[in-house]
Amino acid sequence: ILSVAGQAVMGVCVDSCSDGPRAICRILQAIISGIFLFVGIVCQFWSGLNLNDVPLSALCETYSGDGSAMTQSDFNALLDWYNTFVGCKQQTCASYEGAASFFLNGNSYANRGSRIDMLRYADARFYCKYAPHQVSSQPAGVTCITKLMSDPYSDPYPCRLWPGQTVASSDNANWYLLPTDGTAGAMYHINCYDKLAVYSSFLKALYQGSWSDSQIQVAQSEFLQGCVLDKGSDGYILIIGPVLAILGGVITTLTMFKKFNGPPWPEMGMNLLLISIILLLVSFWSISLSTTADISGNYTYCGSSQAPLVNQGRWFDNSPCIDQDSQGSRSWNPFISKLLLLDSVYVAGGVLTFLSTIMYLGLSSGFTESMMSEKFGKYLVTLQDIPMKIRLPFPPKNANPAKQ
Repeated sequence: ILSVAGQAVMGVCVDSCSDGPRAICRILQAIISGIFLFVGIVCQFWSGLNLNDVPLSALCETYSGDGSAMTQSDFNALLDWYNTFVGCKQQTCASYEGAASFFLNGNSYANRGSRIDMLRYADARFYCKYAPHQVSSQPAGVTCITKLMSDPYSDPYPCRLWPGQTVASSDNANWYLLPTDGTAGAMYHINCYDKLAVYSSFLKALYQGSWSDSQIQVAQSEFLQGCVLDKGSDGYILIIGPVLAILGGVITTLTMFKKFNGPPWPEMGMNLLLISIILLLVSFWSISLSTTADISGNYTYCGSSQAPLVNQGRWFDNSPCIDQDSQGSRSWNPFISKLLLLDSVYVAGGVLTFLSTIMYLGLSSGFTESMMSEKFGKYLVTLQDIPMKIRLPFPPKNANPAKQ
């Protein structure tokens, strides 16, 4: 009974029972390829879908040591202080343009192009509720604005947005954030809906009484649309490769059965696998460009170094430490470490997907050889047709000239 069952199972994949060992090897190869592909695809999907959806709390924890975000009451307090500070005689002197130019101060790309529509890439000061604990040693009247007024070219960090802003506890260590040189930067990877909640609070505080709810809703929709579209290309590149690998793996597995062992299935599976390899290499470049090269590559691994090499979480050349907080303790930057984790998981999953793709290509190589032999055999030179005895055009060194 077992012999008959074994012959029936192997007969599905091969023509005769004499090919049983080869069929078993192909089945095992398909199973291992499927396991590698499943694990690799899960890793790539999880990492690709979360790489640009890091919670805002992770960035705020890095900035101030507390993950809380700005609320409408916080923006109301900021605007009330600003109107008093500038001596405003109207209801409010604050404007969207002024706020955008101030909070985009750390984005050199927006500053050069006067891109006030890029408030979705504003500084962490715009999104995070608490000021860093380092401002506790500064007078309460010293704010980010007064620092910039005294020295426009200085780095105001750390600073309060307004004198009454809540300061994070000194028990909460923080890490330094680099300014943004391009359109991406750290804020690019933050979840769009987390940023939208803060942006909505800002609009309601700025335009309360002058804008209707429907008008604020339109501005919110425009903000969300711009944020999602910015990330669309990266998401497409990171996800389309694994999708094609799944299709190629499934079709190649089906070619083990006689019903799918003829055209066009083997060629289709092979083409999809080859395209998925190309897209996989492109996705490696894309994820490296947006994480390692653009963000984490600009941070320094400080190790156990102390002063004068390291001072309050910064290397002696002022580059932030990735593994030391502002209090000099050995702890990893929560935002950067999360990006590195997602990057590593995606690369590991990509390696497994690549290995499974190579094994799947091996499954379809037998069909390719037979197809090439049937269709192009009369045009190709086989190994048996290659002459083994070839007369050299020059005599060997030990040859006797007299015998020639």
